[in-house]
Amino acid sequence: MTSAQPPEPGPLDAGPVRRPTVALRVAVTHGDTTRRVDIELAGTQSVAVEDGVSTTFPTDRLWPTIRDLLPPVGHLQDEPQGRPAPEPRQPGPGFVEACEASVVIATVVGEGDRLGSVVVRSWLATADELWSVEQHGDGSTTLRPQAPGAVADLVIWDVTGAMEALVRSLEDAS
Repeated sequence: MTSAQPPEPGPLDAGPVRRPTVALRVAVTHGDTTRRVDIELAGTQSVAVEDGVSTTFPTDRLWPTIRDLLPPVGHLQDEPQGRPAPEPRQPGPGFVEACEASVVIATVVGEGDRLGSVVVRSWLATADELWSVEQHGDGSTTLRPQAPGAVADLVIWDVTGAMEALVRSLEDAS
């Protein structure tokens, strides 16, 4: 490429050409602080954007990148373990006061302004427990205790599914 040629648009460029992509939004609340980080997976190098600052990272380090965004509370940062969730139960008295952090991760497949499938996962963490928050169509929610590593397990599951959907859509388009 010579200096007279414009560079080919990348997957994160805002130009008219937009390639299909898998993206995540990670929203973390801990104490009085809320962080929102957008992540776009782009081949072997991906990008995380927080407060307008972009940071590239190797795509194969997605979980360590997300883990570094999470507060060191309860079982939020545990490595993927594939353990089954504990038996369902209701949180005990004082649960709301015991919650130290919340995490919401949305995984999206899309192209430009068109979004395809979206999966949203939410967790609450106390000092020693992790709970998933499931939202239902009628506006109700269900809290369920989760095993250590559940955040990592579901991030990997959702991103794998998003990548499969992206490949399928590219194959269908060709």
